[in-house]
Amino acid sequence: MIVNYGSADRLQALLGDPNFARHDLIVVDNASEPERVLDLARTHGATPLLLGRNIGFGAAVNEALRRAPRSELPILLLNPDVTVPDGLLTELGGRLDHERLDGIGPLLRDENKKIPVGVGGFRPTLWTVTAYAAFLTHLLPWTRGLFLTRRQAEHGRQPDWLCMACLLLSADAFERFGPIPEDELVYAEDVAWGSAASKRGARFVLAADLSVTHKGGASGASFAWIGATERLIRRCLPGWRGRLAAWIFRSGLLVRRALGRSVV
Repeated sequence: MIVNYGSADRLQALLGDPNFARHDLIVVDNASEPERVLDLARTHGATPLLLGRNIGFGAAVNEALRRAPRSELPILLLNPDVTVPDGLLTELGGRLDHERLDGIGPLLRDENKKIPVGVGGFRPTLWTVTAYAAFLTHLLPWTRGLFLTRRQAEHGRQPDWLCMACLLLSADAFERFGPIPEDELVYAEDVAWGSAASKRGARFVLAADLSVTHKGGASGASFAWIGATERLIRRCLPGWRGRLAAWIFRSGLLVRRALGRSVV
């Protein structure tokens, strides 16, 4: 399943990828390029879903799932700006089935081969936010933080949530753990849904030996992403804990910028 918003050029390249020739693709357009998306979907045998307004990533996925016929096949969530190497989907599917996982994702890398912030992490708590913001996850790599550091990601983990830019889920994942939260138009949906699902017993794996190129992987530095994450923290931690955790989170990012570090 691919959600498009103003990325038809990248979508065209993705739909023409032979890796997807044997798969049933649903392309959702969030009221950005309906005519072009419709044409691309018809050309490449994908199923188009043209929405009348931009309802956001999570709501778009939920709407597509409501309209799609029931299937026993795994569900792949994929951004238009992700390049998938040959054999990746087969390998992910094999591990998902063999290890009886609820979700598995490859390591995301940007065009410079760097791992961006937000490939995966742990549920928002006062501790996980503090551990990440105060660099404890860098000093103590076994420590759980809101976001995985590059070092943690490269070694692979079983996190509470994974980035939905390229994520393979079991066929019944959304039935068992509910739809994607629709609190935000963009950003933090993967943290919110994965955290809630893992709390209910979902098992996710970051396959560090497999990787994809995510051209849009720099969103972790954006103010929109930061704001969405802060609001999620407050929703997950009511009262003073949420306010304190949100302040710690933003302070940690400011320190990173002052030191000239990446936000990872």
